[in-house]
Amino acid sequence: MKKILPTILPCVLIVLINCSCTKRCPDEPGVYCDPQKRFHITFPAGWTVNADPGGNAAVVAEAPLEEGKDPERTRTTFEVIVLPLMGNPSREEYFNAYRKGLAQDSPFYEEADRGELSIGRRKTSYILYQMDAGIRIEGVLAYVQVKGSNAYLFRGVTRAIQFNSFHDTFRQTAYTFKLL
Repeated sequence: MKKILPTILPCVLIVLINCSCTKRCPDEPGVYCDPQKRFHITFPAGWTVNADPGGNAAVVAEAPLEEGKDPERTRTTFEVIVLPLMGNPSREEYFNAYRKGLAQDSPFYEEADRGELSIGRRKTSYILYQMDAGIRIEGVLAYVQVKGSNAYLFRGVTRAIQFNSFHDTFRQTAYTFKLL
């Protein structure tokens, strides 16, 4: 028994390590995985994914544009933003600060709904709102999770007039978000 244990134990550890790694970043179509920022998400088929959009955005996916439409006015996106937090605020504290900032940053801001739910077995705050983005009124469905010293803001954004067409897509995409 003493000779078998040293031989079997390393094999078992290798199998366990390999299993945990494959669970972290699924190798499936449409799945975007960022091991450094510690999350993965599945975007809708046909959307263009930009894995290096700059700023705090970790990834931005864009719906196909209708031919002949101005992209600045008709663009529909789903993005994941990872923000380092100072002072270790709770999810609720960060979410309330986010909401307050929205109201201050826009000449027109209207909150339609907000609440709490579970995504990826983690408590998640959400908000549905419209705001003036300069060249258009936007409809936004945003979700917030906090883990450690990072806030994860994932949100779908489109023209307010076409929000109902994308609401379910935004919700379904959000439900695929998982922290590693």
